[in-house]
Amino acid sequence: MSTTIYLVRHAEAEGNLGRRCHGHYDSMLTHRGLEQAEVVGKRFADTYLDAVYSSDLWRARFTAMAIARPHKLTVMERPALREIYMGDWEDEAWAKLPIDYPELYDTWCTHPWDCRPPHGETIMEAGARALAEMRRIAEEQAGNTLALVCHGSAIRGILTLALGLRAEDMMQVGWGDNTCVAKMIFHEDGSIEVPYRNDNSHLPQELSTFASLKWSDDKDVPASPQMWFRAVNWDDPTDKQMCLSMFHETDTYRKTPLTNEQIEARLRGFQQVHPEAVAFGMVDREIGGLICMNTQAYPAESPVGKMGGTCILEKFRGFGFGPQLITHAVCLYRRLGKRVLEATPAQYKPHAVNFYRHNDFEPYSEFQDENGTFAVLRRNISVK
Repeated sequence: MSTTIYLVRHAEAEGNLGRRCHGHYDSMLTHRGLEQAEVVGKRFADTYLDAVYSSDLWRARFTAMAIARPHKLTVMERPALREIYMGDWEDEAWAKLPIDYPELYDTWCTHPWDCRPPHGETIMEAGARALAEMRRIAEEQAGNTLALVCHGSAIRGILTLALGLRAEDMMQVGWGDNTCVAKMIFHEDGSIEVPYRNDNSHLPQELSTFASLKWSDDKDVPASPQMWFRAVNWDDPTDKQMCLSMFHETDTYRKTPLTNEQIEARLRGFQQVHPEAVAFGMVDREIGGLICMNTQAYPAESPVGKMGGTCILEKFRGFGFGPQLITHAVCLYRRLGKRVLEATPAQYKPHAVNFYRHNDFEPYSEFQDENGTFAVLRRNISVK
């Protein structure tokens, strides 16, 4: 008996939008990802399914739950369906890789089947691992119809193998958008049919991750600019001057502005908790933005981490760097054990409030002090 498996890529996650290298790193879905999960769930609502399987990573599990819910099925997790393990690249900004690993990153872009991140695995190894698990599931569910939620690079390896292609022919498979679907039929003789793949026809254009990132499939990389982050070095006069200048732009709500000495002392204090709590967003090797995290706002044992301000230089505005700044903060605070991210923009600066609302912060409360009225916005960063 043949077993049909609909292979689905998870909905848009933080790493997709924030342009970070998330393999086994367990991240959450974005607001658009939550909408994508709902849409792909509707796609399968009228498709008979005997079971739903998923990687044990949250971004895949949540997507699988949206598919399973109309069928009143429980998602069965299989760790072997995880994404490629990226080793030393885990949770790095993609834009930092060509800086730190220029030759290896070029391999990733030009012939990815040969690329093994330091202490990680290759796409083909991840694909072989996941496909072996799919074969086991197909045997367990012989004759049934299943949905299975997996990850982008692993799916690419799976399809390369299932289509009988050589590793070096991987480019023929292409990348699939978030929640794209491949239909695979596993036969008793071990052969696999793939009637279609990378199908995102259920997504309206405004919900397509590829459309938002201006993805260029022929080059396998998004066309939108990307940032990497480096800690501000106060011993470097250029760094110091640039940081002070940019911070003044974020600190305009004070009736009595902080002096440069006060700003430096404040930001150095943030960096005592973590060096990257005050970091430049770099575009190639040029400073494009600044992010400050007020790591001293709450006691170390508090579950809340607080933003201290963001700034993007005018020439780099309008390129979608905001979510990358916020994702950097989310990932840093997770490393510090925080579960909630808080921002407190001034109410009279609606563009600042809207910036955080656009990046998945929700109203929590407000407060007043001698400088005015401030909104308190919070975003859950705890992976369930």
